[in-house]
Amino acid sequence: MTSTAPRSAAGTAAPADRGSGTVRSSGPAAVAPVLAGGHRQVDVALSTGTATTTVGEAAPVPEGGRRQSPGSSPAMKALRGARPLALAGMLATAANVGVTLLIARMLTTRGYGALAQLIALFFVLSMPGSALLVGVVRRVTAWRRVSRLDLVADWVRATRRRALVLVILFSLLAIALRGVIAEWMNLPSPAGVAETLSAGAVWGLLSLDRGLLQAGHAYPPLGRNLIVEGLSRCLLTVALVAVGLGVQGATLAILLSVIFADLDARRSLTALDLYDPTRIPADPGPAAGDPAAGDPVVAPAPPAAGEPTPDAGAMRAVVAHSEAVHSNDAHSRRSLTVDVGTALAALALLGVLQNIDVVLLGRAEPSNAGAYAAISVATKLLVLAALVLSSFLLPEAAARRHLGEHALHQLGATLTILAIPAALLLTVSFFAPRQLLGVAFGGRLTAAAPAFATLAAAMSCLAMTVLFTHYLLAVGRRRIVFLLLAGAAVATVLIASRHGAPVATARADLITQAGLAAVTGASVLHVTRKSVRVS
Repeated sequence: MTSTAPRSAAGTAAPADRGSGTVRSSGPAAVAPVLAGGHRQVDVALSTGTATTTVGEAAPVPEGGRRQSPGSSPAMKALRGARPLALAGMLATAANVGVTLLIARMLTTRGYGALAQLIALFFVLSMPGSALLVGVVRRVTAWRRVSRLDLVADWVRATRRRALVLVILFSLLAIALRGVIAEWMNLPSPAGVAETLSAGAVWGLLSLDRGLLQAGHAYPPLGRNLIVEGLSRCLLTVALVAVGLGVQGATLAILLSVIFADLDARRSLTALDLYDPTRIPADPGPAAGDPAAGDPVVAPAPPAAGEPTPDAGAMRAVVAHSEAVHSNDAHSRRSLTVDVGTALAALALLGVLQNIDVVLLGRAEPSNAGAYAAISVATKLLVLAALVLSSFLLPEAAARRHLGEHALHQLGATLTILAIPAALLLTVSFFAPRQLLGVAFGGRLTAAAPAFATLAAAMSCLAMTVLFTHYLLAVGRRRIVFLLLAGAAVATVLIASRHGAPVATARADLITQAGLAAVTGASVLHVTRKSVRVS
């Protein structure tokens, strides 16, 4: 756990330089009122210092600050911070790949193609749910910086209640419309449609709890949560398909695994107690006791008789900041709504970009759906890896944004890790596509082998776009939505014009994804240069 400042009996952070009669400050301050022992006090959270990268890991020392341990460059620290999630993601992905290969032999070609379409539908639906995660990370990070953890618990309870109501209503609607949706998607039957839609709705609850873990920089529990979801999905998929439930059993396994993962995330939050304002400091950042670390500093007590009076200007500044925080509560709620709405649009568009090729090809030429699904499942593992890595990048970029810093080291670490599986997949798909598909899926699903390498390149570009998008969302750059919207529109037009041909579809996808990755990457560099000029 993060180190804490010394506590008074009332549970507030011990004051610094109390005897001097002044409030210590070495940078911009954010002030929030708290109740301690029945009395009103003021916490001043200094905005200097840096955020931690993992729970229990010492925070990075700012440039020009105190010593760094030998060989611990910012890039290496970022790689170490991302490592727990990367390893957990690799394990969960490996298990999912194994099950995917197994059920490809257990289902018919048409059934496997239908399952691929339903999985694509689930990912499209899960992206809007993940938008809540982005909003949670940004909002809770901001509350931590201004010592307002007292707001988190009430907000989480209210959000969970509303989310549960929406999940129930959406699930009932899915049951009623499953036949219509199956007909529109040209599926062989409605089996699995309601389960897929319900899983997408429950994903919103899981995203809420994972967002709270991310905002608390609780990466090891978050990594374990990914493993819980992945392994439970694998075991349930094999069991339910083996007993004869087929496509419906596979989609039911997705729904149950999301539920189990949410229960695990809730358990982790309860055990860690990340958001109890009486037990932890306001910010999960630098180590306590560092004047530049951002530890809360309590305003000095009234002087005793005969002691000098504290500086009146400093006290007026503290009170003014306290009143500003109260007046900004309504603004914070509006800002959260905008953050979630922006992330909703951005992540939904990423979902479209990830799966529009499968949906349009399956609708235009159902006979090619199974073979194309084989290469699609393999290449989209890169996008899943990027989503796992964004669980590290998002809170790190958000925390550093509040400190006036960039997170290019963290972005570089995630891109470096992503490059390893991308290079491996590109090599194999280029030199031995048919052999790999034959070993993995059997000879009946190798017809789309000529499109394998092209689609792998397209998904590599999309994986980079996923990371760039999360970086821009973390720092509050909302124009990314317009770039993604343009990319999705171009992809839809180009892919639809290929009329279900696998190679032509993959080429159209690559053109769109490469251009979008270049534009979003340039946007990240532009934002970084602008922030450096401002600072």
